[in-house]
Amino acid sequence: MAVGLSVLAGLMGPGNSVPEQSTPAVLLCTAPLLVRRRWPIPVLLLALGGFFIAQNSTNLAALAGGLIAAVGVGLDNRHPVLGAIAALGAALAISIEFGHGDLTVLPIPPFVAPFLMIGAAFLAGRAVASTRAQLAQQRERANQLEREHETAIKDATEGERRRIARELHDVIAHSVGVMVVQAGAARHIVAQKPEAAQESLLAVENSGHEAMAELRRLLGVLGENGEEPPLTPQPGVEKLDALVARLREAGLPVQLRIEGESRRLPPGVDIATYRIVQEALTNALKYAGGASTQAVVRFAPDAVDIDVVDEGTSEAPSDGIGRGLTGMRERVALFGGRIDAGRRAQGGYAVHAHLPVDAEA
Repeated sequence: MAVGLSVLAGLMGPGNSVPEQSTPAVLLCTAPLLVRRRWPIPVLLLALGGFFIAQNSTNLAALAGGLIAAVGVGLDNRHPVLGAIAALGAALAISIEFGHGDLTVLPIPPFVAPFLMIGAAFLAGRAVASTRAQLAQQRERANQLEREHETAIKDATEGERRRIARELHDVIAHSVGVMVVQAGAARHIVAQKPEAAQESLLAVENSGHEAMAELRRLLGVLGENGEEPPLTPQPGVEKLDALVARLREAGLPVQLRIEGESRRLPPGVDIATYRIVQEALTNALKYAGGASTQAVVRFAPDAVDIDVVDEGTSEAPSDGIGRGLTGMRERVALFGGRIDAGRRAQGGYAVHAHLPVDAEA
């Protein structure tokens, strides 16, 4: 564009009957357009200088170059206020210099024409710049929404993965722990007490069936064949008696006590209560060495408190209780509760969990 207007300005010659040597000055209005994007205000000032030097020899190509320079100033978002002052100053200077004559056929005073032309060019540039800025903001907003959407999907996927991993750990750790203890007991007494060994093996079989049923339920959720997952009810507080009975059969002397006014809990809290008791008692079965264990579930008006205390003396490996405790902490954190677990000074291990309950729920 700059080269074309420069050639056109040279071919058109002076606009009026003036010496030919004045014509090269109009190139100041066209040639600097090459750098109008980087230095828009200096380009406009050079065009203004070209107008003053060329005087009445300014032709249409030079005028177009000056107006394009004004548009370039409007397009520049780096110094909008300075650009507006430069455009206003250029229009004022041209008006003062050329406004005393009759150089326009428009039905307006000659000194007003520079303001209209340069002002319109500058405002056109500002309008285009504003539209570009809005489009850029919309693109950035769309990209941001896309990134947030991807992050939300990733977080949801990670949360679901952790939830399923926690469920699998609870099911496997409990059922396999019972099976290992019962199988070990059967191995030791199979020669002396075959009937007792048979009962232990039957408990192993029942635990295996229960574990398989839980696994099928969890894996059904992960199925990709579009089928509805099985609707087997999740265990809750009402299943704790059966849980304790199985652990007693496995050799853990455990007592369950329900305190407070028992009531229907929100499903999430109900499942979390069962799983926390299950995990704590499974750890007691594996690491307490058959010591006496107490499990207390205490109903309060706005919370459920869980205490599982054993009197064992054996040391638990770090990858045993530690992993199960992580799962319990995650369950408690879902409801804004707290959990404390550790060895007691008087011996044994204690787990205390506090699960807030929404009264309306």
